[in-house]
Amino acid sequence: MVALGAGVFLLGAGLIRLEAQLLGVPGRFRADHCQLSEPGERDEGLFCSGSFEASDGSFRIAGVEVDTTFDERPVEPVATRVEGPSATAAVEDRLSASLLPAGTGLLLLLVAVRNLFTAFGRTRRSGGAAADSTSGAAAG
Repeated sequence: MVALGAGVFLLGAGLIRLEAQLLGVPGRFRADHCQLSEPGERDEGLFCSGSFEASDGSFRIAGVEVDTTFDERPVEPVATRVEGPSATAAVEDRLSASLLPAGTGLLLLLVAVRNLFTAFGRTRRSGGAAADSTSGAAAG
């Protein structure tokens, strides 16, 4: 069941990122503030917030967070994408940022489904064998 829950979460997170990367507005993120993540968190590193400006200059967002962590505070603008002018989060413009969680989530879902079919198959076979032995004893 853990694999099922983790698979759904990772696949969903990956697909949301992928949608922003494929359909989002390209631009540049500039870090204004970065803070160190808590030790033991899923993504250890720096979480940064700042501003986003669309590549075509059509809009600027003052307060966005980047959906990733950095090893050190980015000095140069980072290529990112957002879903539109009202977005609160930017996604790095790298497909690996979404394909890795989506692929891992899909793999976990497949493992969970295989385990469920295996478990239900054993239950059905063992339940069916018990019923056959009982009816055979009654007939004999």
